[in-house]
Amino acid sequence: MKNTLWVVVVVTAVFLGFLMGYSVPPFLEIGFAVGKGKTAPPTKIDKKMEDYYKNLYKDE
Repeated sequence: MKNTLWVVVVVTAVFLGFLMGYSVPPFLEIGFAVGKGKTAPPTKIDKKMEDYYKNLYKDE
């Protein structure tokens, strides 16, 4: 019984660690955790990629 509890705890911790690893970096990239009064660094926008996404909705 005690080993089963530790297996559940370890599997849950690994799963939550995996999810945190994928969710925290995007939050940091957009400046979610920079603090009050500070601004996030500007994002780099590729002009060709921006035009590509603008043209996706146009009918050909």
